[in-house]
Amino acid sequence: MPGSPGPLWGGTLNPLLLQRFWLVVPLGLVLLPHAWHLPAWISLAWLGFAGLSLRGAARRQPPLNHWLKWLATLGGVGGVLLGYGSVLGPGGGVALLAFLSGAKLLELDTTRDRAGLLFVTLFLLVAHFLEDQALFTAGWMALAGTVLVAAFVALETPPGQLAARSRPNLILAGQLMLQALPLALLLFVLFPRIQGPLWGLPQQKTAASGLAEQMSPGDISRLILSDELAFRAEFPAAQPQSRDLYWRGPVLWDFDGRGWYRARPVEPASPQGQGLGEPLNYTITLEPHHQRWLFLLGYPARLPDQPVSSLGPDLQWQARDPVHQRLRYQVSSHPAYRLDPVLEATHRTRALALPPGGNRRARELALDLAVAGGGDAAIVERALSHFRQEKFFYTLSPPPLGESAVDEFLFDTRRGFCEHYAGAFVFLMRAAGVPARVVTGYQGGEFNPYGRHWIVRGRDAHAWAEVWLPQLGWTRVDPTAAVAPERVEQGVNAALPAGERLDIPLPVAGDWLRALDLGWDLVNSRWNQWVLGYNHDRQRRFLASLAPFLATLQGMVGLLTALLALGLLVLAALLFQRRRPALDPAARAYARFCARLARLGLPRGGAEGPTDYARRAAAARPDLAEPIATVTRLYLAARYGAAEPAQVEALTAAVQRFRPGGPPQP
Repeated sequence: MPGSPGPLWGGTLNPLLLQRFWLVVPLGLVLLPHAWHLPAWISLAWLGFAGLSLRGAARRQPPLNHWLKWLATLGGVGGVLLGYGSVLGPGGGVALLAFLSGAKLLELDTTRDRAGLLFVTLFLLVAHFLEDQALFTAGWMALAGTVLVAAFVALETPPGQLAARSRPNLILAGQLMLQALPLALLLFVLFPRIQGPLWGLPQQKTAASGLAEQMSPGDISRLILSDELAFRAEFPAAQPQSRDLYWRGPVLWDFDGRGWYRARPVEPASPQGQGLGEPLNYTITLEPHHQRWLFLLGYPARLPDQPVSSLGPDLQWQARDPVHQRLRYQVSSHPAYRLDPVLEATHRTRALALPPGGNRRARELALDLAVAGGGDAAIVERALSHFRQEKFFYTLSPPPLGESAVDEFLFDTRRGFCEHYAGAFVFLMRAAGVPARVVTGYQGGEFNPYGRHWIVRGRDAHAWAEVWLPQLGWTRVDPTAAVAPERVEQGVNAALPAGERLDIPLPVAGDWLRALDLGWDLVNSRWNQWVLGYNHDRQRRFLASLAPFLATLQGMVGLLTALLALGLLVLAALLFQRRRPALDPAARAYARFCARLARLGLPRGGAEGPTDYARRAAAARPDLAEPIATVTRLYLAARYGAAEPAQVEALTAAVQRFRPGGPPQP
C-alpha cells in the first residue's frame, strides 16, 4: 500500500528504524545496571520514551507532539528535583541524565542529535562505577562499551547499508577495544592515583548495612538472613579453627530495659592488657558498611598506620571516618589475652548499671545465682548451666517479646537467637553483681580452599558477652554456645532447626555449584585486591620496586609521557608507511623483463607506458626489437586482456628466454 512503512525484517528494510535501534540498544545496555539505583518511575519513563521513538521510526512520523514532549521533559526534571533535592551530586545528576537520555530519544532528527546522545551515554557508562566496581559490573560495562563504540561506527554508516554492516561494525568495535587495551593498562599502572573518592566527589550516603550500634531482640536474627559479604580474611600461616574466630565490632555498655546500645564513647585511653601466646597475622578486606568500626580478633599486637583509627580501652576499633569504600588492612593480634586486670571505678559502675525497675523474675534468678557463693566465676558457670539444663531453643523465629523482654525470654518463650542469649546473660550478670557488657561482631566464617581465605557474611553475625573476673580481667563468655554449641563449631546453619536452614544444598549438583561459587569468590577477591585495591600507596610501592624514581610524581608523569610519545611515534610510522602493492604473476614477469633492460642501460621511466617503453628500447637496440615486441605484446594481453593462465605462462616463458648478453654488435 502506498505510504505504508516498510517492515524491519522481510520485504523492504526500514533503515530509519534500524538506525534508531543502534541508539536504543547501547543506551539500554548502559542504563540497565543504573536501574537498580534509580527510582522506578525513571526506568518506566525511559522505556516509554524508547517505545515511542521506535514506533515513530517505524511509521516515519514524529514520536510525540512537540508540546507533549516538552511537558514530559519538564515533569521529569521536576520529579528528579523533588526526589533528590538537587541535580549537582552524583545521585541526582545521574538520575537527571538517565531521564533526559530517554527524552532525547524523541528528538533524533539530525546526526548532531544522535552523536550528542551517544556522548551522554559514554558519561553514563563511566558514572555507574561511582556506585559499583565489582568484576561483574566491569564485564557488563565492557560489553556495553563495545556495543556503544559500534553505535558510533554505525553513526557514520549510510542508513541503507546498516543492515549489511551491522556485524562488521561490531567486529570493528571489538578490534578497537582490544587495540585500546594496552593504553588502558598503561594508564592504570602509571597514572597517579588520586587519594579520596573518585573524581573528588562526595560518596553517596546509602543506607548502612550490617551491624548497628544498638542491639534489640530480633536485630541480628534479621541480619542472619542476609548473604551479603562483610569482609574476607587471609591468614598467611596456619589457618585457625572456626571456633576461635570472634571478630569483635561494636561494644555495647548500656541497657534501656529492652535493647543494648552505646550511649556515649568510653573514655579515650589505651587498652590495659597483654596478649597470651603467639599472635596471628592476617589481612582483612572490609566491604563498605558506612560505619566507623573495624573488625579485630582479640588483643592487637600491631595495628596498621592506615587507615587513621583509634582503639578504645574496650577494644572497640574505629576508623576516623565512616567506611564508604572497600578497605584493606593488615593486623597482628592475640586471640587469647588478659584485659583490664584492674577495673576502673567508672567502668565498673557502667558495667553494672541496670534500669531501676522491670524484669523482676530475672533479678530474682540472678540473686539466687549470687547467694550460692563461690565468687564471680562460679556465678558465671551457674548461669551457663541454667541455659544448658533448661529447655532453651536456638531459633531464627522466636516469639515477640513485650516490655519485660528478659523475663519473657528466660521464663516464658525460651526461644531466641544469639542477641537474646547474650543480652539476657549480661542482664543476669549485672543483677548478680558481676560487671558485664555485650559485644557484637561476627563469629566464624566460610573457608575458601581455593583462595585460602575466610569469607565472612551477614549470616555470620553474632553477639556474645564479656564479664570482668578478678585476676583474669575481661573474659569472653558465649551463652549461645551453651545452648547450641554447633553454632560456634560448625556455623549458624548447623545449629538451626531443619526447617530454618539458610541454604539447603542441592542433592545432585550441590557440590559442583558450591565449588563454582567459591571459585567465583576467589576471582572477585583477586579483582578487589589487585584492581580495586590498586590505590595511591600500593601504586607507589609497586613502582618503587621497579625503580625508586618511579615512586615520585615526576617519575610517574615522565615515564607515562615518554611511553605515550613512543606509542604515538610507532602509530605514526605504521599509518604513514608506504606498502608496495602486491604484484600479480604477469606484473612480476614483466618487472623482471624491465630489470634486464635496465641492466643494458635502458631503464623504464616512471610515467612511461609499456608500448612507449618498447618503442624506445627497440630503437635503441634494433637487435632486440623482435623479443621486446613479443614480451610487450604478451604482457598487454595477460595484464589487460582475459588474463588466461596460458597467456601468463607464455609471457613467463618469453621473459625467461629474453637474456641479452651485452651491448649490440657493430
